[in-house]
Amino acid sequence: MSGTRTIACTILRCGVALTAAAATARAAPGDPPPAADPEVAMTRAPGSSSDDIDLSALGLDPGAPAFDDQLNVYGFADFTLGFQHWSRAVVVFPQDTRTFALGNLNLYLAKNLTLRARTLAEVRFTFAPNGSRNADGTILDTTATDVTNYSRPVQWGSIVIERAYAEYDLIDHVTIRGGRWLTPYGVWNIDHGSPAIIPNGRPYIVGEQFFPEHQTGLDLFGSFGHDAFKLSYHATVSNGRGGADAQQDQDDKFAFGGRLELEVPWGLRIGGSIYRGRYTGLSPAPGALPDTYLETAYGGDVQFVRGPLHVQGEIIARDRHHGTAAASLATAADGRDFGYYAFAGYRFDRLWNAMPYMLFEEYRPADHTLGEVLRAGNIGFNFRPSSSLVFKVNATWSAISAGMGLLADTTVREFNTQACWVF
Repeated sequence: MSGTRTIACTILRCGVALTAAAATARAAPGDPPPAADPEVAMTRAPGSSSDDIDLSALGLDPGAPAFDDQLNVYGFADFTLGFQHWSRAVVVFPQDTRTFALGNLNLYLAKNLTLRARTLAEVRFTFAPNGSRNADGTILDTTATDVTNYSRPVQWGSIVIERAYAEYDLIDHVTIRGGRWLTPYGVWNIDHGSPAIIPNGRPYIVGEQFFPEHQTGLDLFGSFGHDAFKLSYHATVSNGRGGADAQQDQDDKFAFGGRLELEVPWGLRIGGSIYRGRYTGLSPAPGALPDTYLETAYGGDVQFVRGPLHVQGEIIARDRHHGTAAASLATAADGRDFGYYAFAGYRFDRLWNAMPYMLFEEYRPADHTLGEVLRAGNIGFNFRPSSSLVFKVNATWSAISAGMGLLADTTVREFNTQACWVF
């Protein structure tokens, strides 16, 4: 298993098992307890035969297959200190910033429902929307009075439902998943936890969501193996992307996608993904038509992990097309978004398992409002004193090419340190 996958598995397994014992209920004093109550099976009269004990009530039925049905609770968090400098003043961004930030606080709930079925939920706790910028440029302030604390000011936040689904093993090599799930593409979308990502953050093109980060629908997946080779697949159908795609399909047109990944000996994995659907936004006013366009995203990724060496890269593109009637309502430009990144690092077995790394990326948006080409280079160190604790130091230089955009001919320099931990 690759280093990235290993850390992700650590995130998903560093949980605390929580169980609750059933309480005894009586209709009236002196009434016998229900026969199915586990406490009844444990308090038989002295000298009674063990054959009289209701083993199934205790979960000890020797004829029933055993499995772990405990509720597992686990998660991850990260804390960042960052410095940023823009080469020139820009209206929407301050020229110099320095700040502390609690970036992620994600909680997982996982449970095996049967031998073939299981469920997983992941929520991210966030301080948003406080401090976010509205469409008109104003800053949102969520300060309210806390009536339980002498009406002192408090700022409320929110949660992001990253995923919530149930899955069932239909047959060998075929599992169906239904609910809200992370789109299976690339390397760092499903393995999105900050302790699993080697740099301080995911590459820019992943954050831009050429593929939707989440989808609500069905995902049919599985894998086939032979010797040291393994072929994995996903086939998806969902509401697609839209203004409220988690709750409904606003245009009654499903989106479809898929992924194939081949894992071969010597630590090499090669994958390809595709997604096609229609985006439909929310109506800006009663009776007004929403923004809508057809989008197709496709990408390829490669990852090579051999001992301490870790190399990976992705190339992603997305085509958008508004119909003639929708062109006047467009909030996103027609055309092709394109980007790629290349990453290389080497993990030493000393100095907290230090990994020096380099990351180069390029982004060419279809919309040139902010600029035509973004290129960025990153160098840094990733330290892992334990499997549940990671420290990162990262320096970034970004350049936006000359052109007609608001940020054209601008460079940005950043320096960030981050601590990530699993709980």
